[in-house]
Amino acid sequence: MKSLALLHASQVITLSGPKRPRIGEELSELGIIRDGGILIRDGKIDSVGVSNEIEKQSKGAEIVDLGGRVALPGFVDAHTHLVFGGNRLDDFERRARGETYEQIAKAGGGIWSTVGKTRAASEDELLATAKKYVGWFLKYGTTT
Repeated sequence: MKSLALLHASQVITLSGPKRPRIGEELSELGIIRDGGILIRDGKIDSVGVSNEIEKQSKGAEIVDLGGRVALPGFVDAHTHLVFGGNRLDDFERRARGETYEQIAKAGGGIWSTVGKTRAASEDELLATAKKYVGWFLKYGTTT
């Protein structure tokens, strides 16, 4: 896999701490590298630092000039279903009005309603919906 060097970001935002990634309240203390760069090797971030230092390490890498843009980590959503049929908007509205999950399920809503709609949908329908949602995920910063 080819290496990639992303250079000249006005800022690279990092959650790296002095000895380990930041956790808990430390997450409010962002690391900011001005004129930052990111070196990616074999599909993984190899190093992050000031652009001229990253450039020295990037022999043979494809160079991408970020032109002063900001580079920051993507959000990881640990509970995302990209492929599904139907939606749970009615459930959300009913929960907001104070109904319990049991009441919603008895009325035909809940998780089993979307399971049924997913099973009933064609592969083409599911693929079209997934393509729409993946664009939204990326637009709003969810990368994984």
